[in-house]
Amino acid sequence: MLNATNKLTRDTRLRPLAAAVMVALAGTLGACSQTTAEDSQQVATACDTCGTIASIEPVKMKGHASGKGAVAGAIIGGIIGHQFGSGSGNDAATAAGAVGGAMAGNEAEKEYNAYEVYDVVVNLDEGGSRTLRVESAEGFSVGDDVKVVGNRMVHA
Repeated sequence: MLNATNKLTRDTRLRPLAAAVMVALAGTLGACSQTTAEDSQQVATACDTCGTIASIEPVKMKGHASGKGAVAGAIIGGIIGHQFGSGSGNDAATAAGAVGGAMAGNEAEKEYNAYEVYDVVVNLDEGGSRTLRVESAEGFSVGDDVKVVGNRMVHA
């Protein structure tokens, strides 16, 4: 059996041992968390989808046509075509005006619904390049470091 004096003596003897163990563990953990410049560079070059924006070019895309432009164009073209010729020549001019008007109206609707996208060329750090077509390049500039994720990019 231990009395209060023996217990105090035993606790006092264990303190230096406990302190030594804690110092050793702290040193081990500190060594694990230390990184060198070489380690950081290896992590940075491990990204095979990282790179630098080389160019950002706007591209105008034709919009989709619903058919309303073609119908309106056919009506207007038919009316204009009907003003020419007489007899069967008038019928041919009306038909030609309707067909031409439909084609012109369809193209006019596509132009009206046109929108702009951007082709972004990224020179990859690992070599080569990748071209992305994105809806907006807002917040990005030539020379920015980015990471390509799928068909989009994020700042690196």
